[in-house]
Amino acid sequence: MRKLLRKISVFACSIFWGNSTKICNPFRFIRKYWAQLLLSSIAIQTIACAYGGEDPYDYSDDCDPVFDTEKFTNEGYTDCEKQIVEQALIAKDLQDNLGKREDATIEAWNEVRQKISEIAETCDMNHLYMEGSFTSLYCSDGRVLIPK
Repeated sequence: MRKLLRKISVFACSIFWGNSTKICNPFRFIRKYWAQLLLSSIAIQTIACAYGGEDPYDYSDDCDPVFDTEKFTNEGYTDCEKQIVEQALIAKDLQDNLGKREDATIEAWNEVRQKISEIAETCDMNHLYMEGSFTSLYCSDGRVLIPK
């Protein structure tokens, strides 16, 4: 949407840039002021790119929820919250036993964390948030988001 508005504004500004221009006949206008249109369009686009622009990186899908497993109360949980708790406890067990058990591997832990993220995408997690077990969101670029 932002790109579309930028292109519309560049076109509108380039048409009305010159002094006392008449746009009754668009072909004559374009032929007469083609250099002015071209340079204005380039100038406006350069300014738009230098001082603004869209962030090409989408941050919405790369954050995973972090839970404090000691705060789980199992009271009034929805089905999806119960699944998250179950997977979080499995992840905590795998994390505590990394290198101690044969089945406790980084790959197994990552799979469980992925399941938690998939479930959390469609779950509201109100009970987990209210009891304090849903502590934050950890993003792949290093950001830590605290839910409000």
